[in-house]
Amino acid sequence: MATACILNRDQESKMESPDNREQRMGFHKTAGMLLLLSCCGWAGTIAVGNYSFEVPAVSGLLCAGQPGQFGCEYHPGEPGVGWTFIGSSGIASNGGIFNLGESGDGNQAPDGIQAAFLQYDTGNPLSVAGNIAETINGLDASTVYTLSFEAAQRPATNGSDFFGGGLDFYVYWCPAGVNCGVIDFIQFDNLPAGDLTFMAEPTVSFTAGAASGSLQFEAYNPLGGDRTDFIDNVQLNGPNDGVPEPSNALMVLSGIGLIGFGLRRRLVRLICRSAM
Repeated sequence: MATACILNRDQESKMESPDNREQRMGFHKTAGMLLLLSCCGWAGTIAVGNYSFEVPAVSGLLCAGQPGQFGCEYHPGEPGVGWTFIGSSGIASNGGIFNLGESGDGNQAPDGIQAAFLQYDTGNPLSVAGNIAETINGLDASTVYTLSFEAAQRPATNGSDFFGGGLDFYVYWCPAGVNCGVIDFIQFDNLPAGDLTFMAEPTVSFTAGAASGSLQFEAYNPLGGDRTDFIDNVQLNGPNDGVPEPSNALMVLSGIGLIGFGLRRRLVRLICRSAM
């Protein structure tokens, strides 16, 4: 049989060639799928390079050229590091000279075996407040993003409260790398020196303000002395974490509607054929 029965808007039967019908069906399905695929405003996890500071591996490295002191690197710049390290800052490993992950301290790096460190020795004129920064790309300027990370104090060394933790730090967001503003402040100077467990800090939200920006952590030492904190597992998430943005809802519904319309016409065609 050369023709098949379909229904028009008035539920009246008419005749249509199979070639035309299949072409229209293909258009409906293709258009629907393109609409769905074009709905790319998914606000999920934003990639933070080297978020757990596992690059480079520093466990066997000589720390700052000091004999017998291993397990850290100041200002690492190898490929894949992702972060820029300024002042007294770098990456430390479990079991190294910074006593990260020392037995009994309960402060092993929570993700992998390494963490970033911020250090500041106010008694050393050569010491500069540690700062780590990374440029984050692929953002929407008007979208609110959520930052999360974990932090801990450095264990006291040689029984001295002036050589361990108690360091505070600021978190900055700099849209397009300028106009930096404080989005968080982490306070350790009011905690006991023996409180060394990594803590998941409360998440903080901020508006991107540009398609890219610089995320920065910078040491602040109100107590004086040589003090250090650790930072690990830095994550940045969009508002819906894998759910389409509201502005794309119409596109999603349109795509589903076109696909559904095409499937309905195929069902009608099958019903008509069975009745002939």
